[in-house]
Amino acid sequence: MNFYTVNIDLGKRKRFACGCFSELFCEPILTLCSKCGEEYSNTDYDKMFADKAWHVGMYMDRDYYADFASSQFRPIVSAKAKRILAENCSNATDFGDIKMVSFRDLTREKLKQIRDWAGYADTKKIPNDPPQYYRLLLKQGAELDFQKSNIKLTIDCTTCGRKNYDIPYSHYGPNGSEQIYIIESTWVGYDIFYAEGKGNTLFCTERFIEIYEKNKLSGLRFEKIQTV
Repeated sequence: MNFYTVNIDLGKRKRFACGCFSELFCEPILTLCSKCGEEYSNTDYDKMFADKAWHVGMYMDRDYYADFASSQFRPIVSAKAKRILAENCSNATDFGDIKMVSFRDLTREKLKQIRDWAGYADTKKIPNDPPQYYRLLLKQGAELDFQKSNIKLTIDCTTCGRKNYDIPYSHYGPNGSEQIYIIESTWVGYDIFYAEGKGNTLFCTERFIEIYEKNKLSGLRFEKIQTV
């Protein structure tokens, strides 16, 4: 079995749209853990994104759309991709709703907030009629060989639940995927999945790539990784 990292393709000649949360979140309240001494936040946006009951409002930052898009490092999918994944990868995938926000929905005050939010968006490019997207919710599907991948678990606190990994910067370079090792015997059969220790990085099998290419989906690129 061959495995790959799944990366968002932002487009070469013309950049694909990214999803942006239309609400500005309050600053998280940091608490000092009595055991590990690290500050942690109860505002866990990864858990909120995966919570199907959480209300998510999102606008797209331009009007050139791919089937797979990034929303602040979290994956979202078009209605077409959702249908194909549900038909072919139902054991691995789930989906959360998104309230798609158009330029017409944004007040002057909200547009100013968006502009001021670290210069996050060119508001002139926000489309009036964005297509429907959905949150792509995935599971842990295999384990990485931390030693071979040079990933170090630096914090594993049973009190606050915080886990922190030291990941080499070289993992994100042009040949970074060659330095990631997946333990094939731990693979549970999912064709697209997460692996603990690599944050929001997605992994997939060659079967997923076949499904992706056969259905002429867009927005992703793949890099082969090592297996042990």
